[in-house]
Amino acid sequence: MKAMMMPDLGLRLHSSSARTHSACILALGILVLCAAGCAVQSQPQKAAFAPVYVVPAQPPPAAGAQRDAEARAAAAAQIPREFALAKIQEGDVIRVMFEVETNLNTVVKVQLDGTITMPLIGTVRAAGKTATELQAELMQAYERVLKVNQLTVGIVSTSASVYVSGAVLKPGRIPMDRPLTALDAIMEAGGFDFTRARPSAVTVLRIENGTQVTYRLNLKRALEGKPQAPFYLKPFDIVHVPEKVFNF
Repeated sequence: MKAMMMPDLGLRLHSSSARTHSACILALGILVLCAAGCAVQSQPQKAAFAPVYVVPAQPPPAAGAQRDAEARAAAAAQIPREFALAKIQEGDVIRVMFEVETNLNTVVKVQLDGTITMPLIGTVRAAGKTATELQAELMQAYERVLKVNQLTVGIVSTSASVYVSGAVLKPGRIPMDRPLTALDAIMEAGGFDFTRARPSAVTVLRIENGTQVTYRLNLKRALEGKPQAPFYLKPFDIVHVPEKVFNF
């Protein structure tokens, strides 16, 4: 009986050993595959066509361009002082608003003699003063007749105008309700009539100290985008755009 069982035990031991050996080989194979997969994943994948991004170089601004920009900025800031301290003149319409006595609120036109007529105090000279100066004077005048003399003065409309003539599309009077340059006034007059206008020889006529003075402007430079200080107009200036001269 023992002799019969021994071969069977040997077969079982041999079979078990074979299975163990196979399992070891299989596990080793799995480890090798895992290691190879990790190695492949750790390497960066290269695209068939790697995109190339080209960033255009930004050249430093040229010295000339920088000077032009600075000149334009400086010119834009050169608004004459008289516009910040605009004087009331004949023909302007003024609004006077009272803080408490609202029934005295008044809208009045400055007469040709430079005066206005106000309730309770009568005639007051307004022309030649700023709105702030007139406000202070009216408050002082109403202090004698009102308990609360607080009021504000504002200019509703101005009579100041300039005139544009010559080779423009709509020559005529331009109300000066804001600071105007010669080029602004020409644009308000419809712009240059380029079939006959000569922007390089614009003239501005102005009365100074009782004498007519002529200024000559080359507005062609401004139209070409070149730096040029703006020429601010004064009330009642005349801007003339000459016509081209054709030689036949």
